Amino acid sequence: MWARAGSISSEQWLKEPFRAKDTLKLQIYGIYSHLFHSNQFMSESRANLTLAATLRVMTPLVEMLLRDGVTHPQLVAALKKTFLDAAPRVLESGNFKVNDSRLSTLTGIHRKDVRQWREVGEPKPQAKSLSSAMAVFTRWVDDPDYCDEKGRPRALARTGGVGTFEALATSVSRDVHPQTLLQEMIRLGIVERVGDDTPNSDDKFRLRKDAFVPESGSTELLQVFADNVADHAAAASSNLFRLMPPMLEQSVFADCLSPASVAVMDDLARQIWMRAFHEIVREATALSERDLGHSGAIQRVRIGMYMYHGPDARD
Repeated sequence: MWARAGSISSEQWLKEPFRAKDTLKLQIYGIYSHLFHSNQFMSESRANLTLAATLRVMTPLVEMLLRDGVTHPQLVAALKKTFLDAAPRVLESGNFKVNDSRLSTLTGIHRKDVRQWREVGEPKPQAKSLSSAMAVFTRWVDDPDYCDEKGRPRALARTGGVGTFEALATSVSRDVHPQTLLQEMIRLGIVERVGDDTPNSDDKFRLRKDAFVPESGSTELLQVFADNVADHAAAASSNLFRLMPPMLEQSVFADCLSPASVAVMDDLARQIWMRAFHEIVREATALSERDLGHSGAIQRVRIGMYMYHGPDARD
């Protein structure tokens, strides 16, 4: 077994992970190496390669759409708005003035449709309840005030001082009432009540899960999916086009594994993530509190980890 890091040819990269006479078992690769050069930006070959790469990325997304009954015509119609939403950022990054003519030329969409898109305006911002619930969950699993001596999240009383759900929710957000947050987290399947079903002032509540994963099929789960996958794709795209200093976007690939070995790797990945999760949360919390109120504090970060497993592509 050996490892490989760095770039591979674009043709190999688009088709499947690189193999050397079928002896390669482990790879380490990402998009640090910038497979393409900026002077190729508008070339036909570059456009074709980018389209081919995007279609490969879209395959699991199309499978998801088909499972939920979204048809090809529906997707094509929806993509028109997506192209127009993205186009101004592309023009601005090249220091071009944004107007209907340039938007139409860049996207290939008729100017009449561009004008209609402008008339619709910006989409309404998302409600704060989900992001607040995620923040409550994160503090609950990491803050010593809400964990036991072994670092595990405690069951919390509904109301009261430090160490209660009310105090936890208030420390995260004053825009959403603690009771509203509690009911939302119960609805999402993240929190459950401890004890019998008789409500009283001494009610305690505990986390049902060790990760913020709403119930399967919920609108909130789709929102988490969209946030995570969109930022992952944005990091990779930024690296490809050298829009800013390279962002972390790396992975390890291994094949010829048995189901038992995959289970071992899954367990290892989850252990590593939990250790990293607590360290990242503590540092992010400290930095966020330090930067609060500063005029330049307008940036955001998303740091994540994933593991996928499935049949070998050759089978």
